Amino acid sequence: KPPSRFSAMLLSAGLLLGLARPAAKQRLTGLFGADGASADPVLACPRDGSALFPERAIYGRTRREARVSAGGVRYPVADGEYVDLLASSGRGDGDGITPGRLAEEVREAFATRTQTQMFRTPVLGFLYERGWRQQFRAAGFPGIEKEYDEVSAFFEPVAAQGRGVVVDMSCGSGLMYRRLLAGRIGGSGRTLACDYSEVMLKETRRRALEQGLAPAALELLRCDVAQLPMRDGAVDAMHAGAALHSWPNLEKGLSEICRVLRPDGGRFFATTFLRGAYPGTTSATPGQSGGGGGSFRFFESEEELRQLLIAAGFPPDGVSVRREGRGCAIVKAVLGGAAAGGGSTAAAAAPRAAVAGVAAAGMV
Repeated sequence: KPPSRFSAMLLSAGLLLGLARPAAKQRLTGLFGADGASADPVLACPRDGSALFPERAIYGRTRREARVSAGGVRYPVADGEYVDLLASSGRGDGDGITPGRLAEEVREAFATRTQTQMFRTPVLGFLYERGWRQQFRAAGFPGIEKEYDEVSAFFEPVAAQGRGVVVDMSCGSGLMYRRLLAGRIGGSGRTLACDYSEVMLKETRRRALEQGLAPAALELLRCDVAQLPMRDGAVDAMHAGAALHSWPNLEKGLSEICRVLRPDGGRFFATTFLRGAYPGTTSATPGQSGGGGGSFRFFESEEELRQLLIAAGFPPDGVSVRREGRGCAIVKAVLGGAAAGGGSTAAAAAPRAAVAGVAAAGMV
């Protein structure tokens, strides 16, 4: 049976894109997107900051998805579970694994083996909510429910606007992400879970689905906080729980967070460790975690953290850091000159009630 005119047109278009020179292909993608879809209003190529478009293809019974930049760089949707937006995961025309790129990735993995690579092990993914996170109480962490109450109160302005973009950076197993999503902190907007670890993203998805959260609401991204795949000023609020001490390039990560937050009121909430959180802990080399293999960084004081955020671009009167217990630091920062105070306790009641409703069903 001869192909229809429509089929012939599709075949011709596919050949045109497949055989076009790189520059021509980039122009076509920039005009129409990867499959004619609109550019993502939040996400961006981590390499050059250009727009990202969704791409979907069906090969027989196999469906493949990706995000493609205006420059033609393709980022895969891994196993249909998360979008891999590491700069090194993108593939464009002429890309490939070269000896130089391989050596660079090996050096990076060795230098950060404690800070990031250990979180990529299945064992830690399994243990994170089965004892690992609970031991933080000894350092003064309030516990996830109290932490969520304070986060939801601090993010009250985002919830009040009815539609916002909320990011849980270094989400781990999704302990906070599931609560942010169930509590609809971003209103009818988007709630994104980001982590460097593929294992943690898979665990986040597994637990979220087990909890009964809608699959369509889940947005999981693999990314590097020091090279965020997000547009300038596209994020309303960001949370990073028990994370800052494990970022290999903390200063760059904080600058990136400042860049992607909305300049007129974007909010950042974080918890991390201060020196003395556990017996024998010491701070690392200023400016970068020290020790062979990149040991965790325990900060000297609340003031050190405050100055790091100010250096990243947050206004001095918009940064607040306080100590809880022996060595837990709670960080709040607001862009646009607003004071970094907490919202009212009453403001957290609605989202907390939503999470409690899920808990009553035995799903949290």
